[in-house]
Amino acid sequence: MLDELEIKIKERIQERYNILGELYSNWFTENTSILAPKNVFYQTEHIEKHRAISYLLDKGYIIAQLVDGEDEMVAVHITLEGIDTYEQGYLTGEAKGFQVVADIKDKN
Repeated sequence: MLDELEIKIKERIQERYNILGELYSNWFTENTSILAPKNVFYQTEHIEKHRAISYLLDKGYIIAQLVDGEDEMVAVHITLEGIDTYEQGYLTGEAKGFQVVADIKDKN
């Protein structure tokens, strides 16, 4: 049985993989960046998501840049290192680690 800290860690890992996954999928489309209002992307109301985004930015897995002429919009995209990390995590099963946590929570 997983303890509370292990569950929390797996949830945080999953949050980062979810963000990378969305940006990874978008990378292989016509528009490689996702446009978002700056206050939504850098929001602080959902602290776990905010810290996940900060972590990904600090690690260099994603880049957020102001959109020219749109001071309130950012263009966000995954970096090459982010792509490699996401693919490796997905193929090794690390990106799917949260499924164990979800299954346990469903049983409780």
